[in-house]
Amino acid sequence: MMDNNPLMEINTSFSDYLAQRTRSYQEHVIGGTLDYAFDADFAMRQKIGGFAGWSKLYKTIVSADIPNRYKRYFQSADVAGSMQYAKAYEAAKTCSDRLQISLPEVLVKKAGDVPDIFCLVGDGVENCIVMSRDIAEMCTHDELCYLIGCECGRIQNRHCPFNYAFTYPGISKGDLTGDGTLGDESKSNIRELNYNLNKWLVAGDITADRAGIICLDDPTKFPEIFASVRQKGIPDSYGKQDKDIDLAAIMEKHSKLHVTPVRELRLSPTTKPDERRIFAGTEFTTCEILYIWRPDLKRPSSHISNKQTLEIRCDIIADMDEQD
Repeated sequence: MMDNNPLMEINTSFSDYLAQRTRSYQEHVIGGTLDYAFDADFAMRQKIGGFAGWSKLYKTIVSADIPNRYKRYFQSADVAGSMQYAKAYEAAKTCSDRLQISLPEVLVKKAGDVPDIFCLVGDGVENCIVMSRDIAEMCTHDELCYLIGCECGRIQNRHCPFNYAFTYPGISKGDLTGDGTLGDESKSNIRELNYNLNKWLVAGDITADRAGIICLDDPTKFPEIFASVRQKGIPDSYGKQDKDIDLAAIMEKHSKLHVTPVRELRLSPTTKPDERRIFAGTEFTTCEILYIWRPDLKRPSSHISNKQTLEIRCDIIADMDEQD
């Protein structure tokens, strides 16, 4: 009887248990960046880090601005948990598990004029995601997994200080000029920093979208979930609300784009930013990296692309020089 006892097959090794409990996404870090991250995202942040005055601004943001902002939200917002805002809490648990990070604290603040969600990470501030009450209440589980997954991706890829830089005078989203009012730096330097931060936003969104896709129960539903989020009035990184996404037309375009060889791949200059994000995100759903993160998923029968091919295609799709 002992030889057939199924309990004997249970792994009771404490070291194996500890290894599983403390598993880290560090195994996915290659050359200082995560394997799923858009290469242009890392390259742009490296470039921004070399600007005169950036290190001082960065230090002020992570050591003072973000901690102070976190304190204000912690004092006024509700903490999502199993008893309140349970949908958001469960989605955060799903995302933290799939992206292999510690469970972020989810703060739900009063709804404002526009639904918003963002992450806060700084000195003395653990992983924290802040969302407005309307997002927590009106979004489905899939939509919350996508939105919270995007923010978890921003946490993983250290986007928070770069996003926060847009709160400073002279740094404006959608403005590629800059007015030169940041500190004592020259106007030309501020204009260049502003320009590159706006270019980075495009690349950073693609990285965040990939994280959100990894967190979905069914990543192939990304286009319809993305469109649904926009239709509910949740804006893009520039604060624009496009509720009129023609998803059928976009996916028809992508069906042709996806089989177009790289050397012939071109997008019209009039292609909207959200269309480009849907194209880039959908390309990721057929990349081998997704299935490394999500071994529970069944691989599609069609061709699986590698990371190098994905990045070349997404560079063309993003066409950051054309974004404004």
